[in-house]
Amino acid sequence: MSAPLLQVTDVRTYFPVESGFLFRRQTGVVKAVDGVSFSLAAGEVLGLVGESGCGKSTLARTIMQLVPATGGAVILGGRNLTTSSAAELLAARRDLQMVFQDPFASLNPRRNVYATLAEPLLVHKVVPRSRVKARVAELMELVGLDPRQVRKYPHEFSGGQRQRIAIARALALEPRLIIADEPVSALDVSIQAQILNLLAELVRRMHLSLLFIAHDLSVVKHISDRVAVMYLGKIVELGPAAAVIEHPRHPYTQALVSAIPSLDPGRGPPRLVLAGDPPSPLDPPAGCAFHPRCRFAQEKCRQTVPPLTVVSPGHEAACLRLGEI
Repeated sequence: MSAPLLQVTDVRTYFPVESGFLFRRQTGVVKAVDGVSFSLAAGEVLGLVGESGCGKSTLARTIMQLVPATGGAVILGGRNLTTSSAAELLAARRDLQMVFQDPFASLNPRRNVYATLAEPLLVHKVVPRSRVKARVAELMELVGLDPRQVRKYPHEFSGGQRQRIAIARALALEPRLIIADEPVSALDVSIQAQILNLLAELVRRMHLSLLFIAHDLSVVKHISDRVAVMYLGKIVELGPAAAVIEHPRHPYTQALVSAIPSLDPGRGPPRLVLAGDPPSPLDPPAGCAFHPRCRFAQEKCRQTVPPLTVVSPGHEAACLRLGEI
């Protein structure tokens, strides 16, 4: 069996909380990502799902090394990014690219499309200068845009077109892995389907690996081979997409699955409404972080942190009552 393209091992990303005006002192720590481990194979799509604030975007930025990890390791193609120098990270960018949630914010409004797509080609010397113009046109066609529009600026495009430009920029270096951080949540529903289909086609055609982040399981299930569910900085369930969505084992995943809209409301699982709000990562509860909102919680859940436990081949869940619920 070949080694995974991406290996994330016990990654922790903590942010200190300070108080005081003249004499600053640390008063706490926000554990945005707290001991996350998973792997991603070449050509695989892993969906990462969870409520807003659970740490998905921080994890993505930590993998990209846009936010430094407090601990753990991010290994891409055998290279540990968390201990790499600036020059080594620059070289790694050819294999690892990111598509952000808001294309209007991630595209420079003072640069036209040609300048945006040509920059990575020139910085990394992907093609000779004489080939840059042709390569930019190829990238535009690859994402379904007219190459004659390369002299336009981001504000002259629709939201869906801007996201296509952002995807083209990510593809410019011919990466092996793309991290897509909620790439369709800022788009209209009709446009969401087009972008999802585009990503799925690019994964298939270019044999890309994709870490697809969303808060909506109904979006994730259409594109992912496997699904990881995050809650308060930890992965609470991980497995094949069909297994996680059709047979969720963690109570939190069960609630997310019950919220997927159905064309036949009478046939889907009953809606499970979670009580209360997610706890603060500044002051997480003891034991299982989900126990204040869990209908199955017992005293042991308030005292013991549940590890990820295998429930079927390739399917894991972090719950102390797996054999009971």
